[in-house]
Amino acid sequence: MPTAERANAGLHSHVLEQVLARVPDHSARILDLGCGSGALLGRLLVQGYRDLHGVDIVLPADPAPGISYTEADLDAPVLPLEAASVHLILCVEFIEHVENPGALLRELKRVMHPDGQLLLTTPNVHSVEARLRLLLLGELKQFDAIGDPTHIAPVFSHPFALLLRRHGLRIERRWGFPSDGSSPTSRPALRLAARLLSGLGLKGSPAGDQLCLWVVHERPAERSHQGSKREAVTAHYA
Repeated sequence: MPTAERANAGLHSHVLEQVLARVPDHSARILDLGCGSGALLGRLLVQGYRDLHGVDIVLPADPAPGISYTEADLDAPVLPLEAASVHLILCVEFIEHVENPGALLRELKRVMHPDGQLLLTTPNVHSVEARLRLLLLGELKQFDAIGDPTHIAPVFSHPFALLLRRHGLRIERRWGFPSDGSSPTSRPALRLAARLLSGLGLKGSPAGDQLCLWVVHERPAERSHQGSKREAVTAHYA
């Protein structure tokens, strides 16, 4: 029986396509944060990737051989991996569950290889459907009473980019899923209203239920212009 996927329909297939296109080396070390049932790692194993690691607060009941699993609470992130050793970090529908995303990013930066990458997906609060729900009901889609009760940390692109920069990381690419910009998780009335507004020119940026980000290390020239947090505060209020 296939391992159950704890993600919206089609998302794991989409993530796999992205990995296959960006990480051709099957010996690359890959870390899946909040790996859940291990379904995504299982897909990678079938594709021939050999150095696979999963971390979650509850490990899979029936872990697949060939994958290394670690039980950990990532609200206090200490990963059992050497510095600069991970070529690809997957954070698929996970960061929105974390109390302190900045602390997690600091640890991810520590373990990322100098040429490493982070592929992150999270509920998209920039879609027309999400913006409509907030406008009409004062509720943030997928973070409200009918959403997942463990969603506590929405990702807004601009402040998140600033947070990444504080940890020496940057967004290289940003897009939405599903690729057609649809919102299968929205109620029909909300989808209809969003289509009408889209026809009038209001677009999600990006559209779709998931926000997807490829994150990489900042370039040396970008890092050279950064000071410490203390220096930034002093300069701003000078």
